[in-house]
Amino acid sequence: MLEKDRISSAQMVIFGLFAYIGDMALVYPAVMASTAHQDAWITGLISLPLGIGTIFLLVTLCNIDPNKTIIELSRQILGKWLGGAVGLYYLIFYLLAGSTYIREIEDFLCTQIYEGTPGGVIRVMGIFILVYGLRLGLETLGRASQIFFPLFAFFLICLIVLLLPQVRVERLLPMFNTPVPDMVHSVMYGVFYPFGEMCVFLMIYPYVTKSDKINRDIFLSICVGALGLNIILILSLTVLGVYFSEHDFYAAYLLARKINIANFLQRIEALMATAWIISTYFKTVLFFYAFVLGTAQFLKLKSYRPLIFPTAFLLYGLSQLIAKNIIFYVKEIPAYWVDWNFTYAFVLPVIMLSVNKVRKVLSRGS
Repeated sequence: MLEKDRISSAQMVIFGLFAYIGDMALVYPAVMASTAHQDAWITGLISLPLGIGTIFLLVTLCNIDPNKTIIELSRQILGKWLGGAVGLYYLIFYLLAGSTYIREIEDFLCTQIYEGTPGGVIRVMGIFILVYGLRLGLETLGRASQIFFPLFAFFLICLIVLLLPQVRVERLLPMFNTPVPDMVHSVMYGVFYPFGEMCVFLMIYPYVTKSDKINRDIFLSICVGALGLNIILILSLTVLGVYFSEHDFYAAYLLARKINIANFLQRIEALMATAWIISTYFKTVLFFYAFVLGTAQFLKLKSYRPLIFPTAFLLYGLSQLIAKNIIFYVKEIPAYWVDWNFTYAFVLPVIMLSVNKVRKVLSRGS
């Protein structure tokens, strides 16, 4: 086996929270409100059971053989050639997703905090930290996540609690005023944007020390993450209003700027930025890890570590090429990205589960 490191189920739960919330902590309100407007909170709630069903699908796929990654599992189920093509398809997604998250960090820091700083500088710093973490190994990353999680949770809870005095429920009116096709489109965003990207754990799950309650822990972490994201969405709609939630891509960061307790506790948006960077870092490093490990398995290499530095250069270039500017990224990418997530988190798992079921039935019959 290429990977000897192991993480505990508790560390996987934290990874799950970071990967689920990740970049969504800032962009989720804008993504949901862009189609459902003031009804975005309704579509967010509708997406919860559908998203949990998607996670159940992924967990079921993993449990076909808990000791194999999606690269190995796809070949086992679909055969050498077709399974290899599916595995390669997942690898392309992991690579492009990792480069996209690096670009998100760059655009956010360059437009909101470090204005005037060249994007390449931010990108190099981010990739350096990713490479450093990946060189230390999965087990070290798991322990680091346990150290940073309380800080992340504290900042997120502070954001929610300190904004409660500014909530205006009337900003959610009128309800059910959005056309049904737009509501369905928003539900698709709510399901396959955050939930669909959990397909990265198809590469992580075999290296988790399994416990009797691991499935319960997975669903519990996803429910907590989903609750947190939807609270941020509702706060955005009730504090900022529909217009700013829809048109400001970093609505959650703008929310943090609105905090003002007795003209004393204010301007703490850096806390929100810190929480977002922590979660996005761990989400990005998981996709980075999934790509290098999966590539090593695909090419039948003895170790994935020699691939870390070449992949870092690849991520640097792709993060620049993926969008010519932030306007293109905001307007063009989300509509197509949700289709990708739908393919990786629903279509391909359903196909593999169906083929595996048919093969079992045929083997029993013979």
